[in-house]
Amino acid sequence: MPLLHFPGIHPDAARLLVQRAVGAVGLDTASVDFGQSADFMTHRILYEANIPGFENVADLAGLPPVGALVIALPMKIRGGSGAPLRIVAFVPDD
Repeated sequence: MPLLHFPGIHPDAARLLVQRAVGAVGLDTASVDFGQSADFMTHRILYEANIPGFENVADLAGLPPVGALVIALPMKIRGGSGAPLRIVAFVPDD
């Protein structure tokens, strides 16, 4: 993938997320791994720990650091290892 240039989650950060038992990760880039990744280590670390990654998510800055309820509704694809999502978030009133 030599032409792809975008950031991702470093494998060390992925290991920390596994240790902290996060429920999921979301980011606004095309992959949880950086664009030129050849080994897709972050995918392997997160997904082997059953931590889903939501890619190409928009408007994450509008969510508070904690307290929002995020619901991810994947399209059912028989035999698939991933799917497009419809993601909604509910932000509590202060």
